[in-house]
Amino acid sequence: MPDIFNKVISFVAGENEGESDKDILLKQLTREITQNKHAKFYRAKQGDVDPSLGTYFFNLYRVIYPLSVFLKDPAREAKIKRVTLESFLDKNVLDIAKRLSSDGIAELKKSAGENLIKLLEEDLAALAKGFDSPRIEAADKSYNLIASIRQFVFFDFCSLLRKFDPEMREGDFLSQPKFAPVEAEIVVTEIAAFLSILPASGPDTDWKTVFEILKYCNAGQDVVPLAQWNSVLVSLRDLKQSRILDLIGKLALNNPVWEVKPIVPHETLSGSWLEEKNREVRAVIAGITGNQRNAQISALEKAVFNASQITRLAFYTYEKGKILDDKELDGYLYAPALNHLAAFIQDYLSKEIHELCDIILIRGQWTNNAASRAMSEGYHVVMEITDEITTLDLTLDEDGSNGPRLRGALLRVDRDRTQARYIKSIVSSINEEALNLINRAVPSLIVVGKHFKMLLDDYEKKPYELIMNWKELATFSKLPLVQRMAAAYKKINYFVQLMILEAKPEEVQ
Repeated sequence: MPDIFNKVISFVAGENEGESDKDILLKQLTREITQNKHAKFYRAKQGDVDPSLGTYFFNLYRVIYPLSVFLKDPAREAKIKRVTLESFLDKNVLDIAKRLSSDGIAELKKSAGENLIKLLEEDLAALAKGFDSPRIEAADKSYNLIASIRQFVFFDFCSLLRKFDPEMREGDFLSQPKFAPVEAEIVVTEIAAFLSILPASGPDTDWKTVFEILKYCNAGQDVVPLAQWNSVLVSLRDLKQSRILDLIGKLALNNPVWEVKPIVPHETLSGSWLEEKNREVRAVIAGITGNQRNAQISALEKAVFNASQITRLAFYTYEKGKILDDKELDGYLYAPALNHLAAFIQDYLSKEIHELCDIILIRGQWTNNAASRAMSEGYHVVMEITDEITTLDLTLDEDGSNGPRLRGALLRVDRDRTQARYIKSIVSSINEEALNLINRAVPSLIVVGKHFKMLLDDYEKKPYELIMNWKELATFSKLPLVQRMAAAYKKINYFVQLMILEAKPEEVQ
């Protein structure tokens, strides 16, 4: 053993004094190939591959050709994956998988009502738990055997056979090929590819289950009978054990240490299937949630503004941001929320709430100055944001700080994708500023709303605790003061809900 190892090292090092170790090893390989049981495949004197090897490949190609045709169909591939997995699922997990199919979810929508999302979430969790079992590992093993069949039958036999007979046509098994000897060096690349994708043939390999799955996916008809496939495996195992193709490759390349590494499929059918199923169901849930969110937004818009699609800004709007969406860039993420905030301040806060605050905060005799001060500060914080909203919007004007830069970059982005990063930087900064304004306004509005609720409660108390002169304050309002405060509390509450929905709950602090 050490002597052989030293010879290999000498060969790699390129020591060529006298008869090199490489020459010695090649001579040994030549003697070995002449004594091989498949010696007829190689003509040692000429360095050619014999036509009989072409015949061997042709006979192999003829047997496995139906499998290559069958497995080329993408739709059938999807079915094979599903059937393979379902063959190993227990009944409970299989029932869950069926409920989470497109048809299953459609049926569930008819009866689940408001519980649909909850039921889908529960089924997803149960499905993931059910996939943690030895049965699923067996499904992966079977699918990897199918993957090994696929890579084997997709080997380009026809290209190899044309080296022996240039007139060879794909799938033609009626014409008798006329194979001629071929220089070994010409076919060595194909031989290497062939050796790398030989299917497994050990005694513990469950080919029976695999071929039952393929038969089921072929409307109950054998694509290739299992007995015929087993004969192919016996022949391939004999060929591999003889090492004849390895010897041909080494001699063709004058490389005694040449070797081919096998390509063994390691596909996780269960993992990829579960991931895809999770993605599908999450998309359904997102769609339901999105529809619910849109319906809630529409209802809140009408409750607050008695209308929908309120626009008060000129540039930071959903419509103006569509050009960014068309370029597959982030648009004006908070345009709906900021437009609603501007409208709420202009149409309601600066009018109705302003009047109420004048009556309650200025004329009211408060027993708790801290409470009146907190309400006053909350109101003024939101009112002061008005100018900042306008300033942000005007930065996108033709004369603004962002408008010309953004417009110029958008004109160039189609031919220069580096402009996308520049645009992203500008828009991200604008969106961040918009979100900051919303995050400042919402807590202050909550404070004002809470104080209206406290005042409504106080109005019903006898004696009063927060404001001592409610009767006097009522004289300053044309409509009943309690009615106006109740409406203000309700509208602010609805508006805060609208802001949270439009700015995303996780982003509004």
